[in-house]
Amino acid sequence: MYTGPIIAREVVTAPRSLRYFLLRGSYAGLMFILMWTAWQFLVGWQEVRDLGVLARFGGILYFFFALGQLTVMLFFAPLAAATTVAHEKDRRTFVLLLMTDLSDLEIVLGKLGSSLTQVLTLLLGGLPVLAVCVLLGGISFIQVVNLFMVTAASGVAGGALGLIIALWRDRTFQSMSLTLLMVVFSIVGVEAIAYFFPSVRVQGVPLVEVLNPYRAMLAALYPSSDQLTGLRASSYVYVTVRLFFAASILALGTWRLRKWNPGRNEPRELREGAEAATDQLIEVTEPQVRREEVSIGLHVPRRTHRRVVGAARPYRVPWYRQPVLWREVRTRAYGSKPLIIKFIYLLLCVMMVVMMTNYYAAQGTPTRAAWAVLPIAILSLLLINAQAVTALTSERDSGALDLLLVTELSPRQFIYGKLYGALHNAREMLLLPIAVTIYFVFRRGLTTEEGFYAIVDFLLMCHFAAMLGLHAGITYTNSRTAISNSLGTLFFLLAGILICAYLIILGDREFGRQLLSFLLFIGAGSLGLFASLGARNPSQAIALVALLTPFWTFYCVVSLLRGDMLAAFLFSVGIYGFALLAMLVPAVSDFDIALGRTSAIQG
Repeated sequence: MYTGPIIAREVVTAPRSLRYFLLRGSYAGLMFILMWTAWQFLVGWQEVRDLGVLARFGGILYFFFALGQLTVMLFFAPLAAATTVAHEKDRRTFVLLLMTDLSDLEIVLGKLGSSLTQVLTLLLGGLPVLAVCVLLGGISFIQVVNLFMVTAASGVAGGALGLIIALWRDRTFQSMSLTLLMVVFSIVGVEAIAYFFPSVRVQGVPLVEVLNPYRAMLAALYPSSDQLTGLRASSYVYVTVRLFFAASILALGTWRLRKWNPGRNEPRELREGAEAATDQLIEVTEPQVRREEVSIGLHVPRRTHRRVVGAARPYRVPWYRQPVLWREVRTRAYGSKPLIIKFIYLLLCVMMVVMMTNYYAAQGTPTRAAWAVLPIAILSLLLINAQAVTALTSERDSGALDLLLVTELSPRQFIYGKLYGALHNAREMLLLPIAVTIYFVFRRGLTTEEGFYAIVDFLLMCHFAAMLGLHAGITYTNSRTAISNSLGTLFFLLAGILICAYLIILGDREFGRQLLSFLLFIGAGSLGLFASLGARNPSQAIALVALLTPFWTFYCVVSLLRGDMLAAFLFSVGIYGFALLAMLVPAVSDFDIALGRTSAIQG
């Protein structure tokens, strides 16, 4: 095919999986559920005789679809590109790709195109649903085109960003975490730049609309009266800037492809082994060489000799009871440069707190700045989940998991070692939201009771996110599937909670006419949660978790909005604690069967 062998392979092999069609059908079904929810919110069961009501419904529906599609594109497109390359590196097959006749440009563009195939397919699948808004009125066809251009450009630029990060870094966790952080920084950092330089414009368009995808989306949704019949200038500028950014970093990735790859980890091990053997050889032969030099009257300059190896360092003694935890905590199992991730995460947290504090102080409601804890906590949960799932998938792809399975490690040692090793390696993501919560308690943005509930719930959710990653890593043997399943489950769970809370607030807590739509929304969430957690290894506990978690989460959201903090706290601890145990107990007890350590999985 003219698109290249990498993209051609993806196009041919992707539709062979049933999951490919289920994903597209589920995405379209979710959009129709949102359509029904918006209808119940605006109209309810009353008969519609006014065209203005339909036009208003079309506008609200268009906003929901636009926001959802852009969020999905910003989240999944970079991660899909990063995961594709990181998976190849873990399996040591990316080096084989570099040995083929493919040029560097073909490899980079092929990886980007193959990783974005399914994501862009979802975008195209949602286009006919967006066209329904045009039929309802209130939305013009040109606005749909504007939105599609903005969303597609955001996905291409995000995919290029994730691709170059994965080409640069050697470890899967580093690639994924840096990709997540850079996606968030592309929004928060742009807002910070626009805050300090509000008058900067690009081709007459404010800088914040050029660089922030959500601002560009709002500009396409709500154009000025003189731009209703044509493509918006802001959309043109935004798409041009995004595509130029994507082309620039793809050119950089093509230029540095063979300098970054093979990465430093594998050659470093080989190099250290070769240097050690060479040093031992020189250590033995150097006295003899010196004697021969003296006997024949020759003198070779000292700089041509390699230095004699000094005394060997003593071996580190692992923890006898928890060797897996020792490896996770005391070795560089996930790369040698984690300071980049920690610095960007700390910078993002500081920017969120400062921006929200200044914003709500200008609005006259400084206590609402405590909402900054929410985005920081969500980002931390995603990073912890990424750390946990890659802790297992990296072992499987590198072949180290097979070596662990033939040892005398107990399932308890392995699972608890991976669980608390992931939490230890992501300790900054765990401790910083707690520190921000305590800060707002002292600033009286939160009461002591609210702060206590928030800290306990967050610690429980951190364990839940980490165990969800391990559960996906055990359940799915394919690393790309495990990572997408784990992060996708947590992402849609958190997104569903936020959408539910937003609809309740928007509807002014009128639950009567929204109850049926919420039940449909929650039921779809239960099916999706069971498909994610228990489709491969079903159990009664997982089925109960999938059934109860969305419903009790809805109750927690309602209780929280009504001010009943204790009820929301108790039910959240109960349901997510049970979900944690439902994944933890089978992982410990049926660990051998889940990973194929025995032949019982074939029986």
